[in-house]
Amino acid sequence: MLDWLINLDYTLFTWINGLAGRNMLADSAMKAFCNDHLIPFTLGFLALVMMLKGRDRLDDRRNFAAVVRIFLTIALSMALMQLVITLVHRPRPFVDYPVNLLFYKPVDWSFPSNPATATFSFFFSALLSDRRFGWWFLPPALLMSFARIWCGVHYPGDVLAGILLAFAAACLVHRLDFLSRPFVSIVRNLESRLRSALSLRE
Repeated sequence: MLDWLINLDYTLFTWINGLAGRNMLADSAMKAFCNDHLIPFTLGFLALVMMLKGRDRLDDRRNFAAVVRIFLTIALSMALMQLVITLVHRPRPFVDYPVNLLFYKPVDWSFPSNPATATFSFFFSALLSDRRFGWWFLPPALLMSFARIWCGVHYPGDVLAGILLAFAAACLVHRLDFLSRPFVSIVRNLESRLRSALSLRE
């Protein structure tokens, strides 16, 4: 069963990575989505919009709490990812096979995907807090994860593992409310003091 899954993973990788190098425009877009700047900046901007989009004081408090839970989810998912990395040492695709490499060669292990874990942590946590606005986080997460396969630095299985870790972390943070409550309280107090100092709505 394990061999079948590994073979399927490699087959999917070769199909997706095989698309690289055929179209300069598509390759340029995938390189942009693959790097560590565009998508993380986009997700950070969406988190900022989520925090500031409230229509009233109650909305503001909910949105601040939602953003706090997003970053707690990221922290927890990264911790879970490091635990998995200590147990599973999977080389990058370009180490074992000839690939269409459109990115620099990362030196860490391939499984699970760090970018997929982080970007889907944004998505799942935002979605659990706000079922409407949270969907805006999905396209960037999908694009970066797909681009990492296209550019030859991750297998699909690495991405899937990162997505599952992100989902587990988001569920834990949102289910175990006591994990986020102290941080939410700190942020709300800071926000209230800032509003008072600036004489904004209270």
